[in-house]
Amino acid sequence: MRAIIIGSGSVENNNIYKILKPTDIIICCDGGSKHLFEEGIIPHYILGDLDSSIPQIIQFFETKNVIFKKFDCKKDATDMELSIDFAISLGVKEIVILGATGTRLDHTLANINLLLKAEEANVKATIIDKNNQIFILSDNIVLNGEKGDLVSLIPLTTCVEGVTTKGLEYPLRDATMTIGKSLGISNVMLENICSVCIKKGYLLVIKSKD
Repeated sequence: MRAIIIGSGSVENNNIYKILKPTDIIICCDGGSKHLFEEGIIPHYILGDLDSSIPQIIQFFETKNVIFKKFDCKKDATDMELSIDFAISLGVKEIVILGATGTRLDHTLANINLLLKAEEANVKATIIDKNNQIFILSDNIVLNGEKGDLVSLIPLTTCVEGVTTKGLEYPLRDATMTIGKSLGISNVMLENICSVCIKKGYLLVIKSKD
């Protein structure tokens, strides 16, 4: 079972339709309702304090029997964090997040950090925007893409040990990466698949297209 979470950040036109599968659970974070409304997609849930939503859009979704989970605007977690927690509580095995990046760098960084919640719950989670796929890794991952795609590895813990890559132009073999250095930036996929494996720590993995 997979959850698609839609935030209020940037979403490429038709990108939701490209990713959606018939069995997906669609969870909308507050202002993300605008993206779904514009694409004619009805979510299963709308979650948050609704301070960023357009009232007419909310009224429309209310007529479609969407389930609303409302929270007070004075809370200690963002709507995105609440949505990830809710998706995990549903027992999903995978979460795909759209609308998690944009002009608000604070929200973008916070949303990337929230991938750690899913990783610790053994749920595969990905943030996708127009140019990037973003993951947090604690063991191993296989990435599908195209030859020439960029893959960057950024330590999130003081040290990330046992870093081994395959299918990248600049390979690492049981390497130790330390936070505050740019060693892992802009590696290049040699074919349409590559892999990254680590033994200890947390590693941010970003596959990018320019």
